[in-house]
Amino acid sequence: MATSGLWWLGFAQMTFRLVPEPHIENEMEPMGLIDSTKMALSEVKATLADIKSFRTLFFYMLAYFCFIDGINSVTALAGVFGIVVLGLTTVGLILTILIIQFVAAPAAIGFTKLAEKWGTKSALQFSLVCWCVVIVGALSFAPLELENHEEYDIQYTWDATNGTYEVVAREGVNPIAALPEDDEQQWALQYRSILPVQINEDYKLGEAVEWAFDDDGEAIPINVNLTEENIAELQATMDESRFSFSIVGDGSVAEQTGLGVDHPTSLGDGMLDFIPETARTYVWAPLGMSVFFQFLLLGVFGGALLGGSQGLARSMFGQMVPETRSAEFFGFFGFFGKVAALLGPLIYSVMTVWFDSRVGIFAISLLIVAGAIMLRRVDVEDGIAVARAEDERNRQLDSATA
Repeated sequence: MATSGLWWLGFAQMTFRLVPEPHIENEMEPMGLIDSTKMALSEVKATLADIKSFRTLFFYMLAYFCFIDGINSVTALAGVFGIVVLGLTTVGLILTILIIQFVAAPAAIGFTKLAEKWGTKSALQFSLVCWCVVIVGALSFAPLELENHEEYDIQYTWDATNGTYEVVAREGVNPIAALPEDDEQQWALQYRSILPVQINEDYKLGEAVEWAFDDDGEAIPINVNLTEENIAELQATMDESRFSFSIVGDGSVAEQTGLGVDHPTSLGDGMLDFIPETARTYVWAPLGMSVFFQFLLLGVFGGALLGGSQGLARSMFGQMVPETRSAEFFGFFGFFGKVAALLGPLIYSVMTVWFDSRVGIFAISLLIVAGAIMLRRVDVEDGIAVARAEDERNRQLDSATA
C-alpha cells in the first residue's frame, strides 16, 4: 500500500507541475452539494438523450462496460483467489503486487508503440485476447502435492526422549477463522489437547484460538499425548477442513498423513478442477514450480496487460468524443465505469457459492470475451466522423452567438 501511495504521489506531482491548466470558458460559480448533484444528474440525463446521435460511441461504451468490468474484477479478486484457493502467504501476495507496479508502466509504453503500428482498436483487441489467456492460465495454477513432512500444516514428530509426540504448526499455515461462533474455533477448542494451538486473550472480540507461534513468528513446539483413538477422531473432522497433518516417528501411532477436502492442494471435486490437475501433472510438477512462482507469473503478465488495456480503452474512447463536449462525455465515461464495477464481483460471488472460485473466475472471463466480440463491431472511423461533425456544429453555434 505504501509503495502504491508513493507511486501516485510522485506522478501526481509531475502532473501538477508539468501539465498546464487549460483555459475554461464560461467558468461556473461554486455550487453546494444539492445543486451540484442536481446538475450532475441532469447532465447524465442529457448525455443519455443523445444515444441516437452517437450510436457508435455508446455501443463502444457497452463493450467497454463488459471488458473493463472483467479486467477490474480479475485484478480486484486476484488477492482473494491467491490466498483462499491457491494457499498463498500474505508475504507472497505482497511481493507479487509490488512487482506489478514496476511492470505495468513500461508495458503501457509498449502497448502505445503497438497502437501506433497496428491501430488502437487492434492493439486493444490483442490485449483482451491476452487477458483471456491469462485468466485460463490462472485456472491452471495449483500448489504442488505435499511430499515432505515439513510441508504439512500440522506436524507430529515422535520424541523418543520424552516418550511423547511433539507437534508444531507449519510456518505460513492459514490462520484459524477467528470469529467465536465459527466452526473452526469450535473444532480447535475441541481438539486443543492434541493441536499446536494457543489462546489469544487479547483478540478484539474476546478470546480466540490460534496457531502456536511466538512473537517472532517461530512455531512453538507442544508435547501431546497422541493415540490411535484421538488421531482417528481428529482425522474424521479434518476431512472436510482446509488443513493437513503428518505423523512421523516410531511412536504409539502409525505414520500417516491427512488432507482436508478444502486444502489448496486437494483437487478433483470442482467443475473445472481438471484444468489445474492436468497442468500440475504435466507442467508445474515436472518444472518444480511452486504456487508462488505460478502466481508471480500471473502477476507479471497481468501487470503488463493492465496499464496497456486501460490506456488503450480510454484512448479509443477519446478519439470518438467531440472535443467541444469532452468534459461531459468523459464524466459520463467515468460514471459508467463505476457502475460497471458492480457486475463482476456479483457474478464471482454467485458462481463461487453455486460452484467454486475457479468457476467464478472463469465466469468473469466471459465478460471480457463478450466485450471483445462487441468491440469488433465498433466502427471507429464512423465514431470519429460523428464527433467531428458535432464539433463543427457546436463551433458554428458559438460563433453565431458570439
